[in-house]
Amino acid sequence: MVSSDPAIYKTAFRETRNPAVITDANFVIQDVNEACVDFTGYSRDELVGDTPMSLFSEPAVYEAMIESLSKGEPWVGGFETTMKDGRMIYGRGSCVPIHTGGELRGYAGFFTDLTERRQYEQSLRILNRVLRHNLRNDANVVLGHVDIVADELEDEELVESLSTARKRIDSIVKYAETARNLDELLSERTDPSLTPIRLDELLRAELRAARKRYPEAEFAAELGSAPVFVAADAAIGTAIEAVFENAVEHNDSSVPTVSVQLDGDESAATLTVADDGPGISADERDLIFGREEISPLHHGQGLDLFFVDRLLEKYGGDIWVENSDDGAVFKLQFRVIAADDAEAEFEGSNAE
Repeated sequence: MVSSDPAIYKTAFRETRNPAVITDANFVIQDVNEACVDFTGYSRDELVGDTPMSLFSEPAVYEAMIESLSKGEPWVGGFETTMKDGRMIYGRGSCVPIHTGGELRGYAGFFTDLTERRQYEQSLRILNRVLRHNLRNDANVVLGHVDIVADELEDEELVESLSTARKRIDSIVKYAETARNLDELLSERTDPSLTPIRLDELLRAELRAARKRYPEAEFAAELGSAPVFVAADAAIGTAIEAVFENAVEHNDSSVPTVSVQLDGDESAATLTVADDGPGISADERDLIFGREEISPLHHGQGLDLFFVDRLLEKYGGDIWVENSDDGAVFKLQFRVIAADDAEAEFEGSNAE
């Protein structure tokens, strides 16, 4: 039998390790736990009788919380708070209405300190940006000298060696760009909203670009004539480009052949990209997407495919690889949006 002794619940609230606040229906603080006192530096007497607004450094965030709670809805979000000694703390808060006997009695709020995590992520992001910038600049300098030396050489073997060096440097620069795309995907700067993207049209555009980029390769496509709208965002083009590139760059055929097919139904669309390369062994199929412990790879650029895997996860889709008699078969699955819904959303966007 569950005890209804109020002392148990009061003790549980007071001893909770995360800072917590209870207000009345007018958002006046009625109680705070020990963690809140220790965290903010204010005593319980200083906090009780005040409103939580004094704990919010950004009035707009506090107002958004009040608006949500006033509608009877819970609120979750990030915000900054200023401690008594003036230090700024960042974290994530959650607040819920408290009802007893069908009557609103007040609100409960909880806070998780994410200051160190935020500082770490910001420092890492700055470091990544500086490294990418320096790498790109240094690579351009090296490429310039490679071109100067290549123009002066007559030995074909040395010229070919410099050509190999140039390709490797280009790959390093591309790694930096992929790292930037991945950083944007995983960071707070990325817009989490998805929109209807017409996948069949996008594929035709990416195929035209791939044929120009790889004139030595052959691309065959079966995309159908019906429009296919999927839930995605602007990064989808980068993902498709990476899969096309993977099929050509890591292909040991003299004339790489890539077959592209789009199939689907009312709920899902599957993009199949098949190549005639060496294929991928069964024990490496998760490794190439960065899902398992990193090991040497013979097929694909792990960072590119890691980006594609995370992007499809964000879309609510999936990516996997199979082997055929002739090479590797990548399959990308997307959530389909009904054409009527997609057209209505586009019309609404144009109206705005």
